[in-house]
Amino acid sequence: MTVETVSFGIPALDKAIMNGIPKGYTILCLGSPGAGVELFAKRFATVNTSKESVTYFSTSERDEDVINTMKDFKWDTNIKIVNIGTMYYEKVLAKHLEVSKYRQEGLTLKDIRQFKMTTQSKEEEYGTQNFLTTVTYEISKLKPPFRIVLDSLNFFLEYYNHKDVLSAIRTIKAHTQHNGGVALLTLVKGVLDSHIESGIEEIVDCIIELERQRDDFEFKRNLLIRKVRNHPEKTGILAYTIDDKGISAKSV
Repeated sequence: MTVETVSFGIPALDKAIMNGIPKGYTILCLGSPGAGVELFAKRFATVNTSKESVTYFSTSERDEDVINTMKDFKWDTNIKIVNIGTMYYEKVLAKHLEVSKYRQEGLTLKDIRQFKMTTQSKEEEYGTQNFLTTVTYEISKLKPPFRIVLDSLNFFLEYYNHKDVLSAIRTIKAHTQHNGGVALLTLVKGVLDSHIESGIEEIVDCIIELERQRDDFEFKRNLLIRKVRNHPEKTGILAYTIDDKGISAKSV
């Protein structure tokens, strides 16, 4: 039986796996800072927007930053952005910053308590928002064909119990698999305990690692296909480059 696949947007990577990634797969892309993981996520999001609805969850960039980067590389921007980072700033960090400002200006504890009382009504209006739940809820509403990008898991692993994050990843995978969508999750490598990374890697169907190594006065970049579920023969290494057209790869 022929496996139905969709493109990564990188022809050599498509060819190396199954002429694309099978529908229903959840992919993890990880790498160290500067390796190009965020750019890989944006390329993946912009590949097939005329045939798939795309939802891009951002945790560290403004909407305009995401869109402008895509425009820089002349990629399609017909995507939906759910900005978890902006929500977190507006509903959590902004309040903390206001309290810090009060303290810096020498206001009393009574003044700060008064501020908390005036903001309480807004907090009651919003409720105690769990941004991890926000993501899984938004994904649960998606109808096929769809493509999900979650950039990145590090935000959730910093603020939530790791078991809850793993449970959310399983939920995302189940919805993606059942509905024949595709999902890409990103992760900055090396900042988590190894057993947490291993737990994530066990859940996903495919693992792509972007590796950047210094070679004298330049960087050598390798794209490692570390896992393709049920197809260990598809693992391998491609060389990749980043230029004004985006990410390209070739066999080594």
